[in-house]
Amino acid sequence: MAGKSLARTTTKPIEPRRPSAASSAFNTALSMMKTATDFAANAGTALKVAQSIGSTIRATREVQQLSIGDLAKRAGVSKSVVSRIEQGLTSPTAVMLAKLAEGMTVSLSSLLRGEFGPPVHIQTLAEQPIFKDPKSGLIRRTLSPVSPDATMEIVHNELPAKKATGAFPAHSLGTQEHIVVLAGKIEVTVGRRNLVLNAGDAAQFVADIEHSIKNVGTKKAEWILTIHSPPRSAQRKN
Repeated sequence: MAGKSLARTTTKPIEPRRPSAASSAFNTALSMMKTATDFAANAGTALKVAQSIGSTIRATREVQQLSIGDLAKRAGVSKSVVSRIEQGLTSPTAVMLAKLAEGMTVSLSSLLRGEFGPPVHIQTLAEQPIFKDPKSGLIRRTLSPVSPDATMEIVHNELPAKKATGAFPAHSLGTQEHIVVLAGKIEVTVGRRNLVLNAGDAAQFVADIEHSIKNVGTKKAEWILTIHSPPRSAQRKN
């Protein structure tokens, strides 16, 4: 409309509300709680990792039949350090783990298996190696899983009547053999000793000397043989 001036209206910007003192304190408390929770979670995870690694180190040491003192001496660390690590009371450094691994002649990665623990080997019936001696007729079936870290071997043997295995050479120092006769009658020769065993009988002897087995019965003989050898790492260190 002519002659009339239009009033100019201005809009003031809306200022953001400032948090109240109570709201600010609440947010701060929430942030502190989250930080504490995260810290506790991280600490808990670190503790589980340390305990897991410690258990693996202890299991590896025990498999090798080493005392804490033996491992400490080989790794060049104190017994108390090894003990605390195995108990999960302290988190070892990479250098410390490398020293312990070297002391047990295993890889550092093998000590980081964590909760998986020492390896488990499975061997099905179809996978069991069978050896047939063309001369004596001995049938040797390996029952225990074949693995590089095994210190024990379990074998099922069959030998025809009046046949002999021949002389086995001496095993490494400290090797022991255990025999349980399942059927028949056998004669075990260990050095100058002759042991006659019938079905159900058992014998144990040190096998780091020449030894042999003969079927002295009139029927097929069967027996279970267990061979326990010192850890290969211990043999290398000696």
